[in-house]
Amino acid sequence: MNDCCASSPAPDKATVSTDATLPSYIMRPGVTFPDWSVVTSPTVRDALQTMVSSGHVLERWSGYEAAADRVRVALLQLYVELGQAPTTDVLAQRAGLSEESVRPLLKELRRRDLAILDGDTITGAYPFTERDTGHRVTLDARTLKAMCAVDALGVGDMTGRDIAVESRCRHCGTPVKITTQDRGRALADIAPDTAVAWLSVRYEDGCAASSLCTATSFFCSDDHLAAWRHAQPADKTGYRLTIEEALEAGRAIFAPSLAGVGAIAGHDDDGTKTRDRAESGN
Repeated sequence: MNDCCASSPAPDKATVSTDATLPSYIMRPGVTFPDWSVVTSPTVRDALQTMVSSGHVLERWSGYEAAADRVRVALLQLYVELGQAPTTDVLAQRAGLSEESVRPLLKELRRRDLAILDGDTITGAYPFTERDTGHRVTLDARTLKAMCAVDALGVGDMTGRDIAVESRCRHCGTPVKITTQDRGRALADIAPDTAVAWLSVRYEDGCAASSLCTATSFFCSDDHLAAWRHAQPADKTGYRLTIEEALEAGRAIFAPSLAGVGAIAGHDDDGTKTRDRAESGN
């Protein structure tokens, strides 16, 4: 059975920044979560503030240390390079650590809800999963499964390349296809052009993969989003987003994941990507 996370340590308020009233969490020097610089939509701002202000997200980053970050970065890079979760020995080799050292760090990432484990087997690391969620992301001729609709859209800017997302309307099953440009930072095409997204912000049991990710989806139209919402419990809170807004949310959430670290094999490093973003004013 997939094991999302266990209890988290008491929040360390020193890791929290409230610059310009927007809460953010220090991931590594010069990199914070979320990346508020890409957020222009008031709806996205409100949705992310709701998510980031929750106790679950605060605990995710409080006391987050370099060793755990080193393993998470290696895990995400390998996911992109392999198209699937790496084995623990391959992860240890990439991180430059022993398997004995990596195993407790993986459990730490699981406890923080940054990785999903099935026993000792890696089955997910946001935005990626081994589970068939119906959200698929193609880049570099490899197709990966994403945790949810917004996670799928965040993969492009996180990796610094363009992607193709394939999913379906949650209500009727109509295919939804989206491609990006400008290395994942802008939309190239949306089909159907009436498509929208729903971003759930309700955490349950301290695990996004089994709660809000299961509801964050694409819809072929506002009418079908409304029909789906009508059938949901009243406490299923969330935000209706345009696809542009969903991309913005995905960028804000996932661009920091690999920002300022070494290159994924064969591509510009994220330090370059981060500098490009700063120079463009985005």
